[in-house]
Amino acid sequence: MKKAGKSVVFPLSIVLAVVLLFTPFAVLSGVIFGGEKVYRNTFYAELDDKYDALYSAEGEKIVLIGGSSVAFGYNSKTLADLFDRPVINFGLYAELGTKLMLDLAEDAIVEGDIVLIAPELDPQTLSLYFSGGAALRALEEKPSMIRGIRRENYASLWGALWSFAGEKIGYVKNGAPDPAGVYNSRNFNEYGDVVYTITETGDGGEPIEVDGRKEKNVMSGFFDSSTPVTPDASIVSEDFLDYLNAFIDRITKRGATAYFVFCPINAMALTLQSENGEEIPAGLDALTLETGETKASVTGVRLPDELAERCADFAAYLSDELHCEILGSTADFVYAPNYFFDTNFHLNTRGATLHTAKVGNLLYGALYETDEKPLAESKYLPAIEIPLADMETVYDVGDLRYLLTLDDAFAVVGVTETGKTKETVVLPTEITVFDSKLGFEITRPVSAIATRAFAGTTRLGTVVIGDQSRMKEIGTRAFADSSVFEIYLFCPVEGFLAGKDMLGGAVDGFKIRVGRDLGYETDYSWGEINVEGQPKTLEVTDKTFADFAD
Repeated sequence: MKKAGKSVVFPLSIVLAVVLLFTPFAVLSGVIFGGEKVYRNTFYAELDDKYDALYSAEGEKIVLIGGSSVAFGYNSKTLADLFDRPVINFGLYAELGTKLMLDLAEDAIVEGDIVLIAPELDPQTLSLYFSGGAALRALEEKPSMIRGIRRENYASLWGALWSFAGEKIGYVKNGAPDPAGVYNSRNFNEYGDVVYTITETGDGGEPIEVDGRKEKNVMSGFFDSSTPVTPDASIVSEDFLDYLNAFIDRITKRGATAYFVFCPINAMALTLQSENGEEIPAGLDALTLETGETKASVTGVRLPDELAERCADFAAYLSDELHCEILGSTADFVYAPNYFFDTNFHLNTRGATLHTAKVGNLLYGALYETDEKPLAESKYLPAIEIPLADMETVYDVGDLRYLLTLDDAFAVVGVTETGKTKETVVLPTEITVFDSKLGFEITRPVSAIATRAFAGTTRLGTVVIGDQSRMKEIGTRAFADSSVFEIYLFCPVEGFLAGKDMLGGAVDGFKIRVGRDLGYETDYSWGEINVEGQPKTLEVTDKTFADFAD
């Protein structure tokens, strides 16, 4: 009996093991490869178009590889016309990681190709970082791209599978996301460049299409303080350098030519090291200013000697380490904040024109061994004015404390004694104070929440931002050392930045509750707030601002 039992149990156990092993793959196939394409309008969905353009290009081509700074930073047609060859903008999203973009592109690189490698100067993009969740979203439109993902990243895909499946099922049930503003797949041209347009009303009342990025820097204080740019070897991982050099060696052996190109860098975000070793953004110290009666205009870049030397040393370090030539130096691509849009690496229209010309001229010089610059490097500088108002006094108004910022708006920097007695605080849209420096009252919008703004609170649990708010940023560790456990967001997501490590130091289980159909879940900076393997942080709520308004 025991023998017979054993002979039956053994094959059944094998069958069960096979079922348990392969069922998840069947689920994966069903969820990703079948059914409704829910990410079709998101930024992720552009990857398959870039991939198809890369693999269908005929003849010798130029391939730009990197993150979103590549998508925002180039007019590829300008380069295609100059070099008379196809140009493929293969940059999309830092959350996908530089490694994935290199892996997906490699098999398309052939003899005669020129490859410009231009990752953002950030520890994440200069590492072997890989996000399984982001990759799964990007794979939805073209599952066959999975063959370009290397074996060492399978575990990350596997780990993200179940949360991804739940997320997608939620979208199938409640409707696919269609992000407002620039971060939508429809905002790319045939080269893979971001070409965001919006409709405005002309002088005669007629609808006209204009560039949605225009010339405006929409960041609070004109740079993102949560992503400082440190030109130092410490931001580059050694294993990434090894991986990148191996990639360069392989495509060089095929007859392709690789160059490293610096990404565009917001001068205000560059850091200097303080006496205690802390990295401090250079801010206004990196700029030239023309001062008027009540405002100062930003007229250019002027790096302090120490910072200029640091940039040069960083370029020399990369030149020594990389197996390819570097086009230009770090400082060549440090631009005034006037040329940026919504991050320290995303250029506006004028910025992209300038950056394309600089890169094109350097590449032209390298290929043809000439000092000629065939592309005009426009010196037009979009206007940025900084108020000469009181930016030192902290104002107590109602429940919160405020400080005037460089972009003539207020940031929340603390909670008043009255606010500390509340369980819920609603941020006002704007406040009015008397500015002693200007000598009169000023009314300005509330546009940011600063680092540790709610620190020291013990009763306050809920922070609410209304639907008319003009918020630009919630900064790094904004809720650290506080009792706040949730925030409700009802304002538009476009131009509203979630600072890097925004939830650092916040209470366990912190929730970001967002109004329905506002697009936070798939926004460039908000969509990756959720940490893989942890309970979901960003959730859609059916509440409205009216539920909190007095």
